[in-house]
Parts: sequence; C-alpha cells; structure tokens
Amino acid sequence: MKAFFRFLDGVATALGALFVAGFTLIMLADVVCRYWLKLPLAWAAEATVFLFQVTCLVGSTVALRRGMHFGLGQLMHDLFPSFSRVLRPVVTLIVVGTSLLIVWLAIRMAIQSWNAMYVTLPMTQATVYVFMAVSAGLLALFGLESLLTGAEPANEGVGE
Repeated sequence: MKAFFRFLDGVATALGALFVAGFTLIMLADVVCRYWLKLPLAWAAEATVFLFQVTCLVGSTVALRRGMHFGLGQLMHDLFPSFSRVLRPVVTLIVVGTSLLIVWLAIRMAIQSWNAMYVTLPMTQATVYVFMAVSAGLLALFGLESLLTGAEPANEGVGE
C-alpha cells in the first residue's frame, strides 16, 4: 500500500513539474513573440491560465501528502498544541470529506461545461474540472492513507 501511494505521489509530482515547465515555456515564447518578433500568440494567455490552474490543483495534492500544505491541521497545531494529536484525525477526516465533496461538485461542473470550449484552445473548459476531480480524489486518498497508517504526512523529498 505504501508503494502505491508513493507511486501516486510520484505521478502527481511529475505532472506538476510538466505543467510548470509548459507554463514557463509558453510564457517565454509569448514574451519573445510579442515583444521581439511583434507577433503575439493569441492562445498563450488561455493556455497559461489553464496550466496555472492545474498546477495548483496537482501541487496541492503533493503538498498535502508531504506535510507541506498549510491548512487547518497547521492552524490547530499552532493554536492548540496540547490537543494537536487528538485533533489531527478529526482534521484529516474534514479534509477527506471536503475532498470527496469537491470530487462530486467537480464532476457535476465538468458535465455542465462539457460543451463549452475555450476561445483559443482546442479543448473543452470542462478539462479543468476533470483535473479538479482527480486532484480532490488524490487529496482524499492521501488523507485516508494518513488515517490508515496513523502517521503524520510524509516529508519525502523535503530537505534532502
């Protein structure tokens, strides 16, 4: 089971890196084309917004699993340090429940917006909701991993 979650973390990390690289390259190409060649890329703005959105969604899953995601757990630990051990499973259940709600809502939004296309990109606007559903599903899985193992979020790759 640990290997499965490590694999999911690796896939999410690779996707996040790919999205950041794509975002960066498109921004660079747009700046060069717009200001040096005087030929603006019409699709660059929508593509970079999309890549920024999915990077944030995928990045949040990696951050949660690695214990680097600031959120309710950190706030409870800072406000009530003596209760943090007791509150951690409650906070994790809140994260899992909220993530599952987001999965449901994102699927509904994807269905509703499936026929809405980006103006300059050859894809549906529902794509971002599909990524939202997948990312929220990963958040729920990583939260369940934390509950089942009873361990704090892994700090794999942090400070190494």
